[in-house]
Amino acid sequence: MAKLHVTNDTVVRLQYRMASIQPINFPTWPWLHWREQRADATAIVLDDVAVSWQQLCRDISRAQNTLQRHPFQHSDVQNHIERIAIVGDNRYCDLVNMLASWQSGWQTLMVNPAFSPEFQATLLEDIGISHCLSFDDVFTNVDASLPFERHDLTKYDQAPVVSFISEEYLTLTLTSGSTGLPKAVVHTADNHLSSAAGLFSLMPFNDADCWLLSLPLFHVSGLAIVWRWLLNGAVLKIAETKGDTLIRALDGATHASLVPTQLQRIISLGKPASLHSVLLGGAAIPQPLVDEAERMGIQCWCGYGMTEMASTISAKRADGRLTVGDVLPNRELQLSEAGEVLVKGRTLAAGYMVTGQVLPLAECWFATKDKARWCDESHELQILGRLDNMFVCGGENVQPEAVERVLGQFEGVLQLIILPVDHERWGQVPVAVVQGRVEHDAFLEWAKRQVPAYQCPQAVLSLPENVGVSGIKLSRNALAQWLASQPLPLPV
Repeated sequence: MAKLHVTNDTVVRLQYRMASIQPINFPTWPWLHWREQRADATAIVLDDVAVSWQQLCRDISRAQNTLQRHPFQHSDVQNHIERIAIVGDNRYCDLVNMLASWQSGWQTLMVNPAFSPEFQATLLEDIGISHCLSFDDVFTNVDASLPFERHDLTKYDQAPVVSFISEEYLTLTLTSGSTGLPKAVVHTADNHLSSAAGLFSLMPFNDADCWLLSLPLFHVSGLAIVWRWLLNGAVLKIAETKGDTLIRALDGATHASLVPTQLQRIISLGKPASLHSVLLGGAAIPQPLVDEAERMGIQCWCGYGMTEMASTISAKRADGRLTVGDVLPNRELQLSEAGEVLVKGRTLAAGYMVTGQVLPLAECWFATKDKARWCDESHELQILGRLDNMFVCGGENVQPEAVERVLGQFEGVLQLIILPVDHERWGQVPVAVVQGRVEHDAFLEWAKRQVPAYQCPQAVLSLPENVGVSGIKLSRNALAQWLASQPLPLPV
């Protein structure tokens, strides 16, 4: 609920806080807990192969033993904390190596395999990580996509297990890194479990359900899927999801985290019978797309989140309103006098890892650099945009996200990004980068009738392939660099 809140600097803000929901107090690592509860139940589906909790735990023990004998292994005497980078995406071996590392007492950083070796080296040095599993590591990735052979397992069943302490640092997750090196955000297991528990208060997910690992483990949204699965002892599906293989991957899955372009593909090619709940993110969501999905029996949810808060902060059923729902349990949110979103709560990260040291995010409230307003009539948050995305055109402030929400309703638009380009007369003017089947001249004529002249794009380009893709959302910085190299005949 909302209430007046006075801070030490006497600035009056509105504060929104949901009740706390306590996740399961696991006495041991969640996968070991579920093995004790229901050893033969399915934990993971790899394409069409079912892996039980018993089998998964054995695979983790085998991987743990292999990691302990790995050539990179040595103790970090200075900090008494081991950290490991795992270069991978969503293969079974990547997941098992991550869980085995946690069971060994190591913090993990999942790394995008698209990063160059030079960038990886610079990044890991900046964070303070000296041990790294490469994407094609011959010691651990013998079979990247399937469970380990059963006859190899018995001698590995007794691997030493570090005690599960939910308040200890466990995961490092990279921010999107719009400029410079991305930051490594440090979370505990309790942060992740609290995030999952809060989401379940709104979006049902039980132990009979199956969530497709449709987003990369090196992104907080992919990592959040893992913790939702672990919290409820449900089923996790791992399969190839690129392109049209997404439809086959969804077979048997009840839940999925998708971006609008993926939902469009499902609608075009046909909904798998099992799928009934989708959490949408990464871009403005066209309501006609949601309406069609709902008609097909897919409940669509949307929200607002960030890496520092272990994924989702607020959420709701997608309903066409330009809002992102109410604040979820285990989170607190307030708006500064300037409208900036400030957050804290059980899901807030401990800090950023820099050269092996954790630098706190904030003394109390974390300033997100997102601008928002609270809609009293619907008791929902509306995100207006990033404060650092705003630019000035002819003396008027332009918030790109606000323009995108309006112009993204044009028929055929799947994704739309508004970027500034320099202009001799107006300082900067907006340019639209569009994905979808859109006739550019018709779009520009329509846009003139929808927004003020200073917000209206002066040119439109088609979104290039493989440019600006960063986790689940487009990188404005990468697209701006690409746009700077494009010929743009702008009006004077």
